[in-house]
Amino acid sequence: MSQKSIWPIIGIALSPLLLALLGLFHPHDLNRMNAQSWTTLHLFLLLLFPMLGVNLWWLASGIPGVSAWAIRVLGMLYIIYYGALDVLAGIATGLMVQKNLNPQSSEVLALFNTGNTLSQIGVWSFLLASLVVLFLYWQLVGRRAFLGGFLLIASAFSFLNSHIYYPVGVITMLLMAAGFALLMQSRTYFR
Repeated sequence: MSQKSIWPIIGIALSPLLLALLGLFHPHDLNRMNAQSWTTLHLFLLLLFPMLGVNLWWLASGIPGVSAWAIRVLGMLYIIYYGALDVLAGIATGLMVQKNLNPQSSEVLALFNTGNTLSQIGVWSFLLASLVVLFLYWQLVGRRAFLGGFLLIASAFSFLNSHIYYPVGVITMLLMAAGFALLMQSRTYFR
């Protein structure tokens, strides 16, 4: 493998690897003691989570047809709706608790519930896009796409409920990084 072909593989794995790293520090619950770090963490996550959707676009880049466009549209839906989770259940709740609202107050819980509801559209879009990626890549490179596609789909299933919370969310992001990397590597075999 040439040095030129390794950079896209590293690039596509980078965002889920960084998310896995940040998952090691993600508190499981918001409280007054961690509200500042909770808010700051979600400002970083707001930048990184959309990159998973960009990775889907990257896998579809240069490929014509309905399947590639389905991946692009589903990737956009993921970016929009999963981003709502970080804005509402991450940044907004953290700011409210910093302003001395109780983390269990109806206002804070409403933001969590709304963010979680919207994020479901995002994670289901991500899962559907992952399924279409495997379908498309199977047509383009055959069984070389299987392991990467399988890991991406498995991580997308786990992502439905895991966010990046340690340990499951961290493992999910590591599997996702491997899936993205293997799929990117399989592009060298496009027919």
